[in-house]
Amino acid sequence: MPKQEQELYKLLLTDLRRRTSTGPKRNLAMQAASDKGRVLFSAAFRRLQSKTQVFPQEWNASVRTRLTHSIEVATIGRYLAEGITEKLLEKKFLGNIGDSETLHKASAFITFVEVACLMHDIGNPPFGHFGEKSIQEWFIKREEGYRNKFKPKLKEEFDKFYTDFSTFDGNPQGFRLATRLQWVYDEFGYNLTYSQLAATLKYPWTPERIGTKQNNRTIKKAGVFFSETAILDELQSNLKLTASARHPLVYVMEAADDISYCLSDIEDALEKCVVRNKDVIENLRQKLSSAGYNKFVIPMLEALPKAGEEIENSSWFVRFRTTVTNVLVERACNLYINHHKEIIEGQYFSLLSKSRGAQALLDVIDEFSEQHLYRSPVVRERELVGYQVIHGILDRFGLLLDLSSIEAEALLIEKKSPKATGMALASTLESFLPRKHLKVYEHALKEIKESMNISQQRRDMLEWMARAHLLVDFLSGMTDDFAIVTYRRLYDGGSSKI
Repeated sequence: MPKQEQELYKLLLTDLRRRTSTGPKRNLAMQAASDKGRVLFSAAFRRLQSKTQVFPQEWNASVRTRLTHSIEVATIGRYLAEGITEKLLEKKFLGNIGDSETLHKASAFITFVEVACLMHDIGNPPFGHFGEKSIQEWFIKREEGYRNKFKPKLKEEFDKFYTDFSTFDGNPQGFRLATRLQWVYDEFGYNLTYSQLAATLKYPWTPERIGTKQNNRTIKKAGVFFSETAILDELQSNLKLTASARHPLVYVMEAADDISYCLSDIEDALEKCVVRNKDVIENLRQKLSSAGYNKFVIPMLEALPKAGEEIENSSWFVRFRTTVTNVLVERACNLYINHHKEIIEGQYFSLLSKSRGAQALLDVIDEFSEQHLYRSPVVRERELVGYQVIHGILDRFGLLLDLSSIEAEALLIEKKSPKATGMALASTLESFLPRKHLKVYEHALKEIKESMNISQQRRDMLEWMARAHLLVDFLSGMTDDFAIVTYRRLYDGGSSKI
């Protein structure tokens, strides 16, 4: 009897939350379903319908948004999780099949994965990955000036916390959103189960790990801001996860995203006539053939139209997408079991990278997309708009970062306008900020004030970091269209076109 695995999954699949739920007593499967409802019925999730995936949105809604992409990832994630739980049940890793607790655990496993997939892009700012880069650049350009606002002895700590902004990414913003920003009753955000939160953390570490190695793999991103370090520690402690260890469900969510995006971006490019059917087919056939004829590559090749076959439209891609999805899902299910020891240990690797055939396809798609999709004029033009809008909004609201801590607290909490020269717009800008984000800022300020044995200068610096997060929270929550409208209001009273 695999007692060790059963005990591990009992720890890792739990209904514990940061705040004890006030709802009726429910089994684990129902608690996981509750997590799903909390996300699906939230404004943050709905806003994904107006955030760019890769290509600009159109009136006919033919290309994917972050919402439709997330739903597709969740569909594949559920498909994957169902296959994996079947294998886990066979091995009795989740317990004895006849026990209701085991079945609840299996059901929760599937739902936790599905919801992690639904949430995987929830922290992304407007204009996709280029939006992330634009925020990073704005803060990098101003780092020295902001650092000089504080005493030299605080330089090291300032530089550490400032990486929340200079390495800004949608992943830690999503974790912050889930644990803080969805303020309904209190400071616990969605108040999701620890298992659900952990299932979303592809990178369970803060920005200081960027550039270091984990399991011989270079870390390029963080999954948690320094502002949420205590929540990460709390999560890892309750799930008995060692520092930097990934939760097993993360591998499944990540594989679902890899399978989905590698196909969806190509399909959208065909829909928008950014690339030709003939070029995609020939590139896939040539590159996959050179990857070697193993049993996973062969069905992908066979799903492509035959050489010389007349191609009238992109309907061939539906068959190819279906074949590839089925092949990769089956492969990922087996990989999860084959690498179960490393997964339980929380090692840093992606599931599909363990398959030569799967990795060959991902490499082919990534290379083709980089050359022909992401550099296309339609994408580049949207990047110009995104850069102007994001920098323009931050330029205006950056005025609030020039206030002293006393002035900032008076304005943002007590609604008292600053008297200093050059701050005439401060009260107007404050009126734009969402009430729930201001509550998060106020709560952070309260925690800072309650901290013992810290100097006033350090408190001022921590308040400034909370204020910077407030502005980025506001910007990140915007849809593409709302960001453009906000830009127009700030600069032209709503009349200008971009």
